[in-house]
Amino acid sequence: MKTAKDFFNKSASQWDKPIRVALAKNVTDTIRKNVSLSRTMSAMEFGCGTGLISMALAPELKHVLAVDMSENMLAVLEKKIAGSRVDNVTPRLLDPASGELPEERFDLIFSSMALHHVKDVDKLLENLFNLLNPGGWVALADLDKEDGGFHGDIPDVFHLGFDRKALGQVLGKKGFTGISATTAHVMEKQSATTGAPAEFPVFLVTARKDAVV
Repeated sequence: MKTAKDFFNKSASQWDKPIRVALAKNVTDTIRKNVSLSRTMSAMEFGCGTGLISMALAPELKHVLAVDMSENMLAVLEKKIAGSRVDNVTPRLLDPASGELPEERFDLIFSSMALHHVKDVDKLLENLFNLLNPGGWVALADLDKEDGGFHGDIPDVFHLGFDRKALGQVLGKKGFTGISATTAHVMEKQSATTGAPAEFPVFLVTARKDAVV
Protein backbone atom coordinates (compact mmCIF):
# COMPACT_ATOMS: atom_id res chain seq x y z
CA MET A 1 0.00 0.00 0.00
CA LYS A 2 1.39 3.39 -0.99
CA THR A 3 1.88 5.98 1.73
CA ALA A 4 2.12 9.75 1.75
CA LYS A 5 5.89 9.38 2.04
CA ASP A 6 5.94 7.33 -1.17
CA PHE A 7 3.83 9.96 -2.92
CA PHE A 8 5.99 12.88 -1.82
CA ASN A 9 9.26 11.11 -2.62
CA LYS A 10 7.98 10.37 -6.12
CA SER A 11 6.67 13.92 -6.64
CA ALA A 12 9.62 15.86 -5.23
CA SER A 13 11.51 16.58 -8.45
CA GLN A 14 8.41 18.09 -10.07
CA TRP A 15 6.88 19.65 -6.96
CA ASP A 16 7.50 23.34 -7.61
CA LYS A 17 4.73 23.83 -10.16
CA PRO A 18 3.14 27.28 -10.62
CA ILE A 19 0.04 26.35 -8.59
CA ARG A 20 2.20 25.42 -5.57
CA VAL A 21 4.58 28.35 -5.99
CA ALA A 22 1.60 30.73 -5.95
CA LEU A 23 0.20 29.05 -2.84
CA ALA A 24 3.55 29.28 -1.04
CA LYS A 25 3.95 32.96 -1.95
CA ASN A 26 0.53 33.90 -0.59
CA VAL A 27 0.96 31.84 2.58
CA THR A 28 4.38 33.45 3.09
CA ASP A 29 2.93 36.93 2.62
CA THR A 30 0.09 36.15 5.05
CA ILE A 31 2.55 34.91 7.67
CA ARG A 32 4.46 38.18 7.30
CA LYS A 33 1.26 40.18 7.82
CA ASN A 34 0.15 38.27 10.91
CA VAL A 35 3.38 37.41 12.75
CA SER A 36 5.96 39.91 13.99
CA LEU A 37 9.04 38.40 12.36
CA SER A 38 12.55 39.36 13.44
CA ARG A 39 16.14 38.31 12.90
CA THR A 40 16.24 37.13 16.53
CA MET A 41 13.66 34.37 15.93
CA SER A 42 14.46 30.68 15.59
CA ALA A 43 11.84 28.87 13.53
CA MET A 44 10.77 25.40 12.42
CA GLU A 45 8.72 24.47 9.40
CA PHE A 46 7.21 21.01 9.56
CA GLY A 47 6.25 19.34 6.32
CA CYS A 48 8.58 21.79 4.58
CA GLY A 49 8.60 19.96 1.26
CA THR A 50 11.04 21.65 -1.12
CA GLY A 51 11.34 24.61 1.22
CA LEU A 52 9.39 27.21 -0.75
CA ILE A 53 8.28 29.01 2.42
CA SER A 54 11.37 28.36 4.53
CA MET A 55 13.64 29.81 1.86
CA ALA A 56 11.39 32.86 1.45
CA LEU A 57 11.20 33.63 5.18
CA ALA A 58 14.81 32.77 6.06
CA PRO A 59 16.22 36.28 5.41
CA GLU A 60 13.81 37.64 8.01
CA LEU A 61 14.65 35.06 10.70
CA LYS A 62 17.69 33.96 12.69
CA HIS A 63 17.43 30.32 11.67
CA VAL A 64 14.92 27.88 10.17
CA LEU A 65 14.91 24.16 10.88
CA ALA A 66 13.10 22.70 7.86
CA VAL A 67 11.78 19.23 8.66
CA ASP A 68 10.02 16.72 6.44
CA MET A 69 9.46 12.97 6.27
CA SER A 70 10.46 12.82 2.58
CA GLU A 71 14.14 12.34 1.79
CA ASN A 72 13.61 13.44 -1.81
CA MET A 73 11.86 16.66 -0.85
CA LEU A 74 14.76 17.52 1.44
CA ALA A 75 17.25 16.67 -1.32
CA VAL A 76 15.57 19.30 -3.54
CA LEU A 77 15.76 21.81 -0.69
CA GLU A 78 19.45 21.04 -0.15
CA LYS A 79 20.14 21.82 -3.82
CA LYS A 80 18.28 25.11 -3.46
CA ILE A 81 20.36 26.07 -0.44
CA ALA A 82 23.61 25.12 -2.20
CA GLY A 83 22.70 27.34 -5.16
CA SER A 84 21.68 30.35 -3.08
CA ARG A 85 23.07 32.76 -0.53
CA VAL A 86 20.78 31.43 2.16
CA ASP A 87 22.89 30.00 4.98
CA ASN A 88 20.40 29.82 7.84
CA VAL A 89 18.10 26.98 6.72
CA THR A 90 18.87 23.49 8.01
CA PRO A 91 17.01 20.56 6.40
CA ARG A 92 16.35 17.60 8.67
CA LEU A 93 14.59 14.28 8.12
CA LEU A 94 11.99 14.30 10.88
CA ASP A 95 8.26 13.67 11.18
CA PRO A 96 6.65 15.53 14.10
CA ALA A 97 3.30 13.96 13.17
CA SER A 98 4.65 10.56 14.23
CA GLY A 99 6.02 11.92 17.50
CA GLU A 100 9.58 12.59 16.30
CA LEU A 101 10.49 15.92 17.87
CA PRO A 102 13.63 18.05 17.74
CA GLU A 103 15.54 18.96 20.87
CA GLU A 104 15.55 22.63 19.96
CA ARG A 105 12.95 25.17 21.02
CA PHE A 106 11.51 27.80 18.68
CA ASP A 107 10.00 31.27 18.50
CA LEU A 108 7.93 30.37 15.42
CA ILE A 109 6.59 27.10 14.05
CA PHE A 110 4.88 27.20 10.67
CA SER A 111 3.50 24.81 8.07
CA SER A 112 1.50 24.82 4.86
CA MET A 113 -0.82 22.04 3.72
CA ALA A 114 0.70 19.57 6.16
CA LEU A 115 -1.90 19.44 8.91
CA HIS A 116 -4.42 17.38 6.92
CA HIS A 117 -1.81 14.61 6.65
CA VAL A 118 -1.58 14.40 10.46
CA LYS A 119 -3.82 11.74 11.96
CA ASP A 120 -3.68 12.98 15.56
CA VAL A 121 -3.86 16.76 15.21
CA ASP A 122 -4.71 17.13 18.89
CA LYS A 123 -1.42 15.54 19.96
CA LEU A 124 0.59 17.41 17.35
CA LEU A 125 -0.69 20.78 18.55
CA GLU A 126 0.19 19.82 22.12
CA ASN A 127 3.72 18.96 20.97
CA LEU A 128 4.03 22.21 19.03
CA PHE A 129 3.00 24.18 22.11
CA ASN A 130 5.74 22.46 24.11
CA LEU A 131 8.33 23.15 21.39
CA LEU A 132 7.70 26.90 21.53
CA ASN A 133 9.60 29.36 23.65
CA PRO A 134 7.40 31.63 25.80
CA GLY A 135 5.92 34.27 23.53
CA GLY A 136 6.38 32.05 20.46
CA TRP A 137 4.01 31.74 17.51
CA VAL A 138 2.42 29.04 15.42
CA ALA A 139 1.29 29.85 11.87
CA LEU A 140 -0.51 26.93 10.24
CA ALA A 141 -1.98 27.05 6.74
CA ASP A 142 -4.43 24.44 5.50
CA LEU A 143 -7.63 23.85 3.59
CA ASP A 144 -11.08 24.85 4.68
CA LYS A 145 -13.48 21.92 4.98
CA GLU A 146 -14.04 20.33 1.56
CA ASP A 147 -15.68 17.26 0.04
CA GLY A 148 -12.58 15.29 -0.92
CA GLY A 149 -12.29 16.87 -4.34
CA PHE A 150 -8.96 18.48 -3.59
CA HIS A 151 -6.80 15.39 -3.09
CA GLY A 152 -8.54 12.60 -4.93
CA ASP A 153 -6.65 9.35 -4.27
CA ILE A 154 -3.53 10.82 -2.62
CA PRO A 155 -2.73 8.54 0.35
CA ASP A 156 -2.81 9.42 4.04
CA VAL A 157 -5.20 12.35 3.85
CA PHE A 158 -6.74 12.10 7.31
CA HIS A 159 -8.79 15.32 7.22
CA LEU A 160 -10.78 16.86 4.37
CA GLY A 161 -9.78 20.32 5.46
CA PHE A 162 -10.66 21.95 8.76
CA ASP A 163 -13.33 24.13 10.28
CA ARG A 164 -11.45 27.25 11.32
CA LYS A 165 -13.46 27.85 14.48
CA ALA A 166 -13.12 24.25 15.64
CA LEU A 167 -9.37 24.27 15.04
CA GLY A 168 -9.10 27.50 16.97
CA GLN A 169 -10.93 25.89 19.88
CA VAL A 170 -8.45 23.01 19.91
CA LEU A 171 -5.56 25.48 19.93
CA GLY A 172 -7.18 27.27 22.85
CA LYS A 173 -7.50 24.03 24.82
CA LYS A 174 -3.78 23.42 24.29
CA GLY A 175 -2.93 26.76 25.90
CA PHE A 176 -2.58 29.02 22.88
CA THR A 177 -3.91 32.57 22.99
CA GLY A 178 -4.49 35.35 20.46
CA ILE A 179 -5.93 32.85 18.00
CA SER A 180 -6.86 34.27 14.61
CA ALA A 181 -7.60 32.84 11.16
CA THR A 182 -7.66 34.51 7.76
CA THR A 183 -7.87 33.39 4.15
CA ALA A 184 -4.37 33.22 2.68
CA HIS A 185 -5.05 31.83 -0.78
CA VAL A 186 -7.68 30.25 -3.00
CA MET A 187 -6.52 27.33 -5.12
CA GLU A 188 -8.32 26.68 -8.37
CA LYS A 189 -8.23 23.16 -9.81
CA GLN A 190 -10.46 20.42 -11.14
CA SER A 191 -12.40 18.67 -8.40
CA ALA A 192 -11.71 14.97 -8.10
CA THR A 193 -15.29 14.40 -6.96
CA THR A 194 -17.22 16.39 -9.59
CA GLY A 195 -14.71 16.71 -12.43
CA ALA A 196 -15.56 20.40 -12.67
CA PRO A 197 -13.35 23.42 -11.92
CA ALA A 198 -13.52 24.29 -8.24
CA GLU A 199 -12.11 26.73 -5.72
CA PHE A 200 -10.44 25.52 -2.53
CA PRO A 201 -9.76 28.24 0.07
CA VAL A 202 -6.63 27.94 2.21
CA PHE A 203 -6.59 29.67 5.59
CA LEU A 204 -3.77 30.64 7.92
CA VAL A 205 -4.38 30.30 11.65
CA THR A 206 -1.98 32.04 14.00
CA ALA A 207 -1.70 31.75 17.77
CA ARG A 208 0.80 32.44 20.55
CA LYS A 209 2.20 30.83 23.64
CA ASP A 210 1.99 33.39 26.40
CA ALA A 211 5.26 34.87 27.57
CA VAL A 212 6.23 34.14 31.18
CA VAL A 213 5.41 37.16 33.31
